[in-house]
Amino acid sequence: MAAAANRKISVSMRFRSDDLTIIDRGAQLLGLSRTEFMRRAALHEAQAAILNETVIRVSPKAYDAFMQAISAPAAAPPPKATERLRRPPFWNR
Repeated sequence: MAAAANRKISVSMRFRSDDLTIIDRGAQLLGLSRTEFMRRAALHEAQAAILNETVIRVSPKAYDAFMQAISAPAAAPPPKATERLRRPPFWNR
């Protein structure tokens, strides 16, 4: 049964030539074939869509604690962090 699950299936798609130029350039930069590049991109988008729809179930107590945490005013950053953020970037010094 595992062999059947890993069977490769061909998928046909149509693209505009300018889209293929961009896809081919991205694949070339990563050292991938067009097929592998597009397979990875499609899987990434599918996983992102699934994760965006995932429901997280928590107890009412945990939900109330979460809501309090995100509703509370932000804590002041540590003084060293504030000092570091006020300094110009290293390339502008």
